Amino acid sequence: MKTDIASTIAFAGFVVFGLLVIVAGRFFAQPIRRKFTQAFLGFALLASFTAGLTQHNMWPFSSWPVLAYPMRCTTLDSPSPRIIAVDAGGHEYDIDYRAWKPISLEELLSWLNLHFSHLDPAAQDRVGKYFLDRANSAREDALSPQGLAYPNRWLGPLTAPTHMLHPAIWSHVETVPRSSFVAIRIYDESWDLDARRLDPSKVTRVLAYEYPRK
Repeated sequence: MKTDIASTIAFAGFVVFGLLVIVAGRFFAQPIRRKFTQAFLGFALLASFTAGLTQHNMWPFSSWPVLAYPMRCTTLDSPSPRIIAVDAGGHEYDIDYRAWKPISLEELLSWLNLHFSHLDPAAQDRVGKYFLDRANSAREDALSPQGLAYPNRWLGPLTAPTHMLHPAIWSHVETVPRSSFVAIRIYDESWDLDARRLDPSKVTRVLAYEYPRK
């Protein structure tokens, strides 16, 4: 309840200060415009730091817990999940990040890291079926004349990328798998940063989950 109240105050304050800056820019002299702008920036910084320090999201200000941990020289103790699609011939394929929209790939992988292993087998299989359906739907869209849509359908390829800069691997028909997917595999990948810097293929993969189960 307290978090909801704080989020409401943060959002209302952000809107009010933003509107004041717009109004001041049209009707007031430079010194007053500067003060309103400074007040707006000060409020935004205060709300952002509060969200970060308390680790509570206050929309539109986020604590960003998904990236709130230091990166080690090796990921052996904290492997990263990777979702792979499999066709009837057993061939494995990476899945275009746009298949998961409106969820970003970083948010999805973070959820897998934190929660997937705690689900019971039936719940995991529901997630696996959802992944398989989404991957096949995205594959079909990518093969259609319209192509696989970007997160912002109006801007298309000009849509601002996520901070991880995931490539749109199904942007061209010739790069899209021709066969339907019949399975989903989730691998735990780990690597040594120095070794992978010299050889990107130096990755250890352990199968963590497969749908349908064998």
